[in-house]
Amino acid sequence: MANEIENYLKDLGFNKNEIKVYVALTKLGEAKALEVAKKANLPRTTAISILNKLAEENYLTTHVYKGVTNYWIESPKAIANIFEHKIDVANALDTLLSDMYRKEAHFPTALVIDTKKGIKNFIEKLLTNLEKKTVIYTIDTPSEGNYAKIFPEEMNEVIFGVKKKKGIVTHTLVPFGSFKNITNEKIIVTDIFIKEMPEKIQFKGSLWIIGDSIIHFSGNPPFAVLIKHEAVVLGIKSLYNFMWGMSELKHRPGQK
Repeated sequence: MANEIENYLKDLGFNKNEIKVYVALTKLGEAKALEVAKKANLPRTTAISILNKLAEENYLTTHVYKGVTNYWIESPKAIANIFEHKIDVANALDTLLSDMYRKEAHFPTALVIDTKKGIKNFIEKLLTNLEKKTVIYTIDTPSEGNYAKIFPEEMNEVIFGVKKKKGIVTHTLVPFGSFKNITNEKIIVTDIFIKEMPEKIQFKGSLWIIGDSIIHFSGNPPFAVLIKHEAVVLGIKSLYNFMWGMSELKHRPGQK
């Protein structure tokens, strides 16, 4: 339980000392800075600095009585409200600035990410920004374990939950003979079609095709490469469709 809480707080951007302070205050319920510092085993000045920072970010509430400040943790629901508000603001900006965006179809872009945290944040942002009912086309190598090397198990569940909520469908091609390496637990929780490619087609890695983007992932060493260009993606998607047509269906949504 403690490790899960720590992982989720890290995903919200908390550093090590901020996690200590947040967890300590959660256990205390309501406390002064000195009490939090002792519980978190941190210097008082460090605890005060962190408490004030978390208060500014609306993760906790303060109350001053007779010159003494008391702190307490906001409900996790308040955190959800914070991010919902940020989403509303971003959507409003999207509407206001839509006419100012440059047209990227003729301006290819590329991005390389080479840290586990960077890849994890990139994938989370990518999925949460997708339109409902989006179809993701992938080529994966189950034996490589690329996702497992980047995501902790509990974050996989979060990602599957995002896909389910948005009705995202995945079409996945895997190398010949590799379907047996995929556990039922990982495919029954998401809407996914899986086909095995012909024996002579070899592939290692994890490739995603989404809209006008291609993303190639690797867990060892960790890196992700994003290529964004309509013409490039169209060519790769044509090759994908060709391989999809010659591959054998192994799983469809709802199949157990």
